[in-house]
Amino acid sequence: MKLLLIGATGSPYFEHCKQEMISFLSAARRVGLVPAASLFDEEAYFRALDERITRDPQPITRELIHIRWNSNWREALNRIDAVIIPGGNTYALLKRLYHSGLVDVLRQKIKDGLPYIGSSAGANITGPNILTTNDWNVVGLTQFKSLALVPFNINPHYVERDVSDAPHSETRDTRIREYHQVWRNPVVGIQETTVLKVQDGSVSVRKNSAKIFYQGGRHQWVEAGNKFILEHAPEDEPLHVPQRSPA
Repeated sequence: MKLLLIGATGSPYFEHCKQEMISFLSAARRVGLVPAASLFDEEAYFRALDERITRDPQPITRELIHIRWNSNWREALNRIDAVIIPGGNTYALLKRLYHSGLVDVLRQKIKDGLPYIGSSAGANITGPNILTTNDWNVVGLTQFKSLALVPFNINPHYVERDVSDAPHSETRDTRIREYHQVWRNPVVGIQETTVLKVQDGSVSVRKNSAKIFYQGGRHQWVEAGNKFILEHAPEDEPLHVPQRSPA
């Protein structure tokens, strides 16, 4: 597998990670884009991304193909050399991938070698589940298992804050500790401009830094230029969480 995972789609789109994307897609002639995370106008979102990716003075790639989750996606998917899933609402994205049948086909194609770029929601769905997203489940999704391409969860847009910044609220670190009360697998917090490259069983931090959280409270920062390897954990089933007995 060959993955490029980005903390945020950014504004202007992908400006903060353009060189990494150009290098990653150097062998791709046709790149597919799945804008299914957008809860607004998907066609307009695709056009805006297409303008940025293919018509910029320094284009990321030359041809972008719209892969519509609700219309003839198999034909489009068979024509591409790489695929990009940008940001939006992670719950809407995963619900649409399941509804269309794309989730299983896309997983297998990526495992078979189709290069994949995911930013924000598109990065979050590469883990075993999407339960470390920052989004609201406004679409009422009930199935949270995702592509499981990597053995760790992603928390996009990660920001490390001291509790004093929000004295009556939870920090992102607190929410990740809550996740680890139920789930075993590590969580990797990637900041807005962080870029991870996954290849040959290892993860390299290509830009900025990433914070890895382990069950039990241990964590570590990995800076740009360094690699890490995380073994697959038994993350498919949650730990037992005792429920309160009925009154």
